Amino acid sequence: MGLGFPGNVVFREEPEGGIVFNVDTGEMRFVEGVARGICRLIDRRRKRNEILSELEARYPEIGSVRLAEDLDDFLSALRASSMLEDS
Repeated sequence: MGLGFPGNVVFREEPEGGIVFNVDTGEMRFVEGVARGICRLIDRRRKRNEILSELEARYPEIGSVRLAEDLDDFLSALRASSMLEDS
């Protein structure tokens, strides 16, 4: 299975970016750019390696190691806020 937002977390896309909102805690994160794209893939229940592969295809100039580190940091931040689950 892939990653996903728990039932109490809503991801909504806006023209300028996206919003990840925890309805239980009221915590909200505004995401844009790459983070917005990652959230879109999380919303589709993609696996970490699938997300990383898509990032590598979109941003080859950044390099796989850096993309993996940045992805893992972002996923860790979402987990620490109870905004991400492994399903």
